[in-house]
Amino acid sequence: MALKILIADPSDKWIESASNFLKSESYEITSVSNGKDAQLALYNDKFFAVILNFDLQNHSGLQVLKFIQRNSPSQRVIVVLESQSIIDEEERTSEDQLKKYAMVEILVKPFEVRSLKSVLEGHQSLGDYMKNIKTREGQSDEVEVENSDDDFTKVRIDDFYSSKAVLFDVFIKLKSNKYIKILHAGDTFSKDRIDKYRNEKNVEHLYFHNLDRRKFIQYHNKLATKLIDNKNIPAAAKVKMIRNVADKYIQEAYTQGMKPQVVDQGKEVCENIYNLVENDKSLFKVLKSYEEFDPTAFTHAFLVTLFSTAIIKQFDWQSKTTIEATALACLFHDIGKMKLPKELLNKRPIDMTDDEYALYITHPQLGVEIIEENRMINNSVKQIILQHHENYDGTGFPFKKKGTSILTLANIVCLANDFVHTMIDGEIDPPTALKKILIDRDQVSKYNSMIIENFIKVFVDPAKIVKETSLPSNSKIVNKKAS
Repeated sequence: MALKILIADPSDKWIESASNFLKSESYEITSVSNGKDAQLALYNDKFFAVILNFDLQNHSGLQVLKFIQRNSPSQRVIVVLESQSIIDEEERTSEDQLKKYAMVEILVKPFEVRSLKSVLEGHQSLGDYMKNIKTREGQSDEVEVENSDDDFTKVRIDDFYSSKAVLFDVFIKLKSNKYIKILHAGDTFSKDRIDKYRNEKNVEHLYFHNLDRRKFIQYHNKLATKLIDNKNIPAAAKVKMIRNVADKYIQEAYTQGMKPQVVDQGKEVCENIYNLVENDKSLFKVLKSYEEFDPTAFTHAFLVTLFSTAIIKQFDWQSKTTIEATALACLFHDIGKMKLPKELLNKRPIDMTDDEYALYITHPQLGVEIIEENRMINNSVKQIILQHHENYDGTGFPFKKKGTSILTLANIVCLANDFVHTMIDGEIDPPTALKKILIDRDQVSKYNSMIIENFIKVFVDPAKIVKETSLPSNSKIVNKKAS
C-alpha cells in the first residue's frame, strides 16, 4: 500500500511538479492550495507526511501547524519556505519556533523536488520501505553508470544481506567514478549474481548511494536483532553484524547531523549492543581475539562502544538504561572533531604543535555544542562526551577534573578510548594492549582502580594478572593479596 502524502502549496505549478515526481516514487498524493483545505484534508484522512508551504493563504502555514499540533502532534511535517529571509532577516518566524510544532523538518526554495525523496525516506521505518517499494520478479539488466565516488557508501561483499525484494540499488565499482548497477531497487534478490562477482571477478566490496544508507542501517539492524536472539549463531558473527551497522550509522550521523530520526536509529543500535553484551556469555572470547581493525573514526567509535559496555557489565549497578546511554555517548564521543581543521584529524596528539593541541583539546566541548539543543539526547550522554578525556589523576582535558569529580561512566569511556588507540596504533591484539596499559604506572593512574579491575574481568581472572602489572595501591585486588 502506497504511503499517503499531503502537499499544501499556493503554487499550482510547484504542486504539479512535486506531485508527479512523488507519484513516480510510488507515493499516493493529495494536494491543496490553501490552509483551510489543508486542515480539512487532515481532518478527513491520515497522512504519512505533510509538505506544507509556510506562505499559504486562507489559513496560513503557521495556523495549519497549530492545528496539527492540537490534533495530530506526531504528524510528520516538512515546512517549505519561499526564502531563507522568512527565518532570518524578516524574522517572521524562527527555526526553533517552527520545530515546536509537530515533527518538523525545513526546506527552503529553490530546491530540486527530487530532494523530497531523501527527506521523506529519512522518516520511514523498514516496514514503510517494504510497503512503498515497487517490486518485480527476477532481476533487471545490469547498467553501467557514472557517478562521483563521494556519492557512494562501501560495504564488504560478505557483510551485505538483503530482503527478498532489494531495498535499494546495488553497485560494483569499475574504476574511479564509474560503476555497474548489478541489482535494482525492487528486484528479487539474486545471491547468484552477487556470488558471480565475488567468486569469478574477485570483487570484495559492494556500493550503494549515500541516500540509501539509512535503509541499509534499518534492515541490517533488524537482522542483527534476530541474530542476537539466536543462540545457534556464534558471538563473532553477531559482533561483526553490529559493527557493520554501527559503522554505517556513525557515517550517517556525521553527515546528516543529529536529526530526531537519526538519534532514534542510534538508540536502536545501542539496544542491540546492550542485548549482545547482556545475553551472549561467549562475548568475552570475541573481545579477547577481536582483530579486524580498521583505523577509521567509525570503526574506532564502535570498538570504544563495545569495550565500554563490556566494562559496565562487570559492575553490580549496571542496567539497560546505563549501558544504552553510554553506548550512545560512545558512538558520538568524537563528534566534536567535525569542527576541527581537517589536517588535525589524521594526527595523534603527540605529533601536534602547541597551537594544534590547544585546538584539539576543545573537541569534547565542541561535541556537546553540536548536540546541545537535541532534546532527545539526555544530559548523562552529554556529560560523558564532555568528560571522556578527563583522567582520574587530573591530567586530562578540557577541565583537568580529578577523582570523584569525574563521572564513572566517562572514566570508563576514557579507558576504552585509550585502549582502542593502543590496540589499533600498535596493531596488537586486545590482551596484549591490555597488558601494555597495565604495566605503565602513569597510564593506570588515569583511571579509577575499580574500572581497571572490571576491565581485566572482561578478559581474565584479575588475580592472575596482579604480579605483572601496576595496579593502583588502592586496588581491592592488591589489598586482598597483601592480607
